[in-house]
Amino acid sequence: MERNPLVVISSRIDTAAREANARGSVTSDHSNIATAVRRAEAADIGCAIVDCHDDASEAAAREAGAYTVRTDLSDIPPTHNYKMPSGIARVAHTVTRFDRHCNHDLIIFMPEHFADIDPRYLRALMYPLASNEVSMATLVGPLSDSDPNDTPRVRVEWNENRKVYVMPEARVGTIEQFSRDASRLGSEGVFSHIPVYLYRRSALDRIVRRPPSDRELDENIEAIRVLDLGLRAEALLVPDGTKSLVDDPTAAYD
Repeated sequence: MERNPLVVISSRIDTAAREANARGSVTSDHSNIATAVRRAEAADIGCAIVDCHDDASEAAAREAGAYTVRTDLSDIPPTHNYKMPSGIARVAHTVTRFDRHCNHDLIIFMPEHFADIDPRYLRALMYPLASNEVSMATLVGPLSDSDPNDTPRVRVEWNENRKVYVMPEARVGTIEQFSRDASRLGSEGVFSHIPVYLYRRSALDRIVRRPPSDRELDENIEAIRVLDLGLRAEALLVPDGTKSLVDDPTAAYD
């Protein structure tokens, strides 16, 4: 089956950005957007767009030569009273506006603050969706002693027969569970979650129609909703993990 991926780079929303947006002012630094655009273009897997939420992010995206979609954050309500607008709802909203005729069947969601990503990771992320049974794929890396205690973690059952030809050192496996509480996952097959996602378009449309469960809200991990729906999600292990991806460990997860 022919595939047509769309890479959606979401401009960063942090506390300062939300406060500036509410005041109608611009204080946000979006210097990572140009890097994210270059990485997406280097991956050479499909069209890339930047979902902007203010003048600063839109200007940075246009300076990088990217297609842009402007999102009004007030159109995307938070899922509860202490969380910023839902990441998965935001990307689905953007994709619907940009591609209302459903020309793109695979959606890669890359938050701006994970801009400095090896383009091979994005190419390799296509491999888990080789099976039509898989609805979502995401990245994981080795746990580190420097990880905060509430770092999102994933328990994975690896498929040793799966080969990733564009990145032989990577591995593919089925996700069994997400949690920020290490005691809930056990000691075997547990990895740090890197929130860069690949969704099958049909699955994304279904996921956003489902309200979050109490466990998703408690954990503050939207990907739990995929498992709650009984959909199959797979992980791609990148051995270098998050060491060159996260520029701010306090950044919003979604």
